[in-house]
Amino acid sequence: MKLPSDQLDGFLIRLLVTVVEERSVTRAAHRLNLPQSTVSAGLTRLRAALNDPLLVRGRNEMVPTERMVQLYERMRYLAEEMESLCGPLAVVEPDQITREFHIGSMDYVSSRFIPDIIARVLQAMPKAAVQIHPLSPDFDYLEGLESGALDVVIGNVGMPPSHLHLSPLFEDEIVCLVRKGHPALRKGLTQEAYLEADHLGLIPYNANQLGVIDAYLAQLGLRRHVKVVLPYFNNVPNMLVQSDLVFTTCRRYAQTHCADFPLQVVEPPIAFPSMRFHLLWHERTHRSTVSRHLREAVTKAVQQSTGTEKHEGKKLAKSAVATGHPVL
Repeated sequence: MKLPSDQLDGFLIRLLVTVVEERSVTRAAHRLNLPQSTVSAGLTRLRAALNDPLLVRGRNEMVPTERMVQLYERMRYLAEEMESLCGPLAVVEPDQITREFHIGSMDYVSSRFIPDIIARVLQAMPKAAVQIHPLSPDFDYLEGLESGALDVVIGNVGMPPSHLHLSPLFEDEIVCLVRKGHPALRKGLTQEAYLEADHLGLIPYNANQLGVIDAYLAQLGLRRHVKVVLPYFNNVPNMLVQSDLVFTTCRRYAQTHCADFPLQVVEPPIAFPSMRFHLLWHERTHRSTVSRHLREAVTKAVQQSTGTEKHEGKKLAKSAVATGHPVL
């Protein structure tokens, strides 16, 4: 059902306020830089919508009716509010942000970078709070970003949906991690031996997709034998030490645990592409100043931790554009 208020819009409200203030259609037209006929036609529409003359002729100028006097302050407020709605967003200083940010992160990123990320976020926005959400098959990160349950996601999704915004963080080489004394160290890890070996895998955090390693092997028409699947990275070192399993992972992760466990890095016999880690967010928060502060803090924290150079960041950004993802 069409309501009388449907006949009003921001232009007509601003026009009416101007006519009341100028007490003249001619002067209002000049102030609004409009033809006098346009102002007169607008005033006619307003009189019909509000069922009142609104302004009547006086001795020297137009005079607002009693109803118009009652409406003026509300109309002026509406005009200012509508202009404000269409204006630029108010600038929020980082030290005044009181939001609780929700960051989705895969286990590998959480163990290596989350302390640095939280420290950077709280340094930039001391009144903010941070909650980390581990990515898992039963957690729909796409729905989380769309609904607002997540502000950003940090991970290595093989092919993120193209409608998400993406900011590259860093790349890491793919290596194999095995226990010291593993048979592969004596015999050599050929492609045939690699595919026939018993592998340790992780549950992908998108249950509908293969993990990055298995997806790449599938592209080559190859398939490895995944004998054990774990939900978290933190159980991997102990499992490798007690078995002949092969774990294909990032060099940074492998080197870190070689220092604490009797493990050894082996170069893979297959030329895997580098693992790319990136920051993802939804269009709904893309223009938010507050969200931009969060993204900048996360990016700086990770790139400082990894020693990512600026020129490498530019190279990563070009690759993101090539895949069709909007970037920062």
